[in-house]
Amino acid sequence: MLAHAPLVWGEIPVADMDRATAFYQRHFDVQFKYQHNDDMQMAIIETEDPQAASIGLIKHPMMQPSSQGSVVYLHLSPQLTPLVDKLVQAEVKIVLPVMPINDGECGYVALFVDSEGNTVGLWSAQQ
Repeated sequence: MLAHAPLVWGEIPVADMDRATAFYQRHFDVQFKYQHNDDMQMAIIETEDPQAASIGLIKHPMMQPSSQGSVVYLHLSPQLTPLVDKLVQAEVKIVLPVMPINDGECGYVALFVDSEGNTVGLWSAQQ
């Protein structure tokens, strides 16, 4: 058994960085720290704890948005249903509505398609 949380970093590929950051800022009220290296653009979701695991939006020729790859689950709200309802009202495609994990014992999840075509998960302890 690991003595630490295994997740340290996640990347969500994007085709259009401006469109992607606008999508995540509008729907999830997050802020980004931007980095550019040669042929890579990165927008990292800022957290209060700089050592916390985080997610970056990545634009790079080797990374292409897809609805078929791994799914990252973001914890962006204390309650999931109001957040998903807000996405529905904004006409964001929901591919899995709010669903309990082990009858809610392990929280709740939902899946949506972001502005780039990625399937992204949401998680919260409360429905």
